[in-house]
Amino acid sequence: MSSRGPMRLGKNYPHPPSQQQQPQQQQQPPSQFYQPTAPYPAANNYAGDFGMPQPQIPPSYGGDFNVPQPPPAPSHNAFFSPQTAFYAPPSQQQIPSNQAMPGMEYLSSNPLFNVGLNVVEQGMKDFTGKTVNMLPNEMKKSISSIKYYFAVDQAYVFKKLCLLLFPFRPRNWSLGYSADEPVPPRVDTNAPDYYIPLMSAITYVLVAGLVLGTQDRFTPEQLGMHASSVMVWNVIEICVLCFTFYIFNVQSKLRTLDLIAYCGYKYVGMIAALSSYLLTHSLFVYRCSLLYVSLSLSYFLVKCLRLQILPDTGGSQPYGSNGNKRRIYLLLLVVILQPFFIWYLTRHLIVD
Repeated sequence: MSSRGPMRLGKNYPHPPSQQQQPQQQQQPPSQFYQPTAPYPAANNYAGDFGMPQPQIPPSYGGDFNVPQPPPAPSHNAFFSPQTAFYAPPSQQQIPSNQAMPGMEYLSSNPLFNVGLNVVEQGMKDFTGKTVNMLPNEMKKSISSIKYYFAVDQAYVFKKLCLLLFPFRPRNWSLGYSADEPVPPRVDTNAPDYYIPLMSAITYVLVAGLVLGTQDRFTPEQLGMHASSVMVWNVIEICVLCFTFYIFNVQSKLRTLDLIAYCGYKYVGMIAALSSYLLTHSLFVYRCSLLYVSLSLSYFLVKCLRLQILPDTGGSQPYGSNGNKRRIYLLLLVVILQPFFIWYLTRHLIVD
C-alpha cells in the first residue's frame, strides 16, 4: 500500500503493447506489385551451368499477382551452355585458313627456332648423302636408272600392247641409242619398261578375282594370295635366270633390270587368256587364246633378246661355236619359261 491509499484494481490503466502485437503495428500495407526476395545464393546454384530450370519461390500472398522469376545465373561452363549447344562461341570458332595461328607466328619470328630448323635440315642432307655414298656403285646406278623404265606415255603404251599381241608383222627390232645410252621408252617402242608389267600384274589379280566371283569361289583373301603368288614366282624366275647366266658365264648386253621388264610382259597374255574365258566360259576358247598369246610372246622375246643375248649373229663367229650355243640355250630358256608360267598361273582359275 502506498501513501495515497490502497490501489484500486478495477480501474483500467494503459498497458505497454505486447510483443505479439508489434508485427501487426509495424506491418506495412502491401504494395501494388510483389517485391521478390533475393534469389538463392550463387554457391548453391548447381543447375545454372547446364541450363536447368530454377526452382520457383512460392508466393507469400494469394494468387492475384504474377510472381516474376529471377534471371538465370550466367553459365561458366566452357564446354556446354544453352547458348553454345548448337553454335560455337566466337572464341571457339575455327580460324580462317588464310590467317596464321598465333603460335606459328611466334615460332617463325623466333630466331632460335629458325637456326634449329636449318641445323636439322642440313643434318638430314648430310645423312642422306653419306647413306647414298655407302651404297655400291652398281646399286646406285640401278636406283638412278629405274626412272628410265617409267618414262612412258599413252602412245607408247598403246603401241607396245599392240606389239605384244600382234608381233608377227615385219619391223625393226633394234634398240635406239643416243650418245651410247638407250633412248627412253616413250621414244623407242622396242625399249623395255616397267609400267606395262606393273599395271598388267595388278590387272591380272583383279581379273582372277572376277573369274572366281563368277564361279562363286571368291573370297577377299584370294586377292592377297594371287598378289603374293605373282610376286613370289616372279622373284623365283628372275633368280633362276640370273643364276643360269652366271653358271654359263655368258656376258651380254642384257641387264638384270631389262630381264625383269621382259619377264613381266607375260601378264598381258594371261589377262587376254582369262578375258576370253570370262566372256565365253568355253574351255576350247581359253586353250586357243592361251596357245596364241604363248606364241606371240615367244616370238616377241626372240626378236627382242636375240640382239642382246646373241650380239655376234652378224659377225664372224658361227652359231655352232661353244659360246654361241650357250647363248642360244639361254635364249630358249627365257622364251620357254614364259608360256609355262602363263599356263601355270591361270590353270587353277579354269573349271572344266
